[in-house]
Amino acid sequence: MTDSNAYYNLILPILNQVNGYTGTLLLIVSSLGTIQCIFLSVRYAKAQEAEELEHAKKSLKDFIIGFLLIFVLIVAMRTGMPGLCKWMTENAKISVY
Repeated sequence: MTDSNAYYNLILPILNQVNGYTGTLLLIVSSLGTIQCIFLSVRYAKAQEAEELEHAKKSLKDFIIGFLLIFVLIVAMRTGMPGLCKWMTENAKISVY
């Protein structure tokens, strides 16, 4: 067994897992994020006092930033995977896909 085959046998199951779960992960993150965003928006709309309103506004803003960051990172991982596999194939002399 050469070093290339050892890398291939090690990396292939990991790549299959990542590729298999990213679609499901996007769906779960989107669904839970939408529910949380609705909950925080209702809390913001119901706020009566200025302090409560500012706290709800900050919570909603922080959540939206975090949600977008997570979503962008998952999409970047999904779109960057073929390039990473191509780079691995060229540098390790193995075929990943």
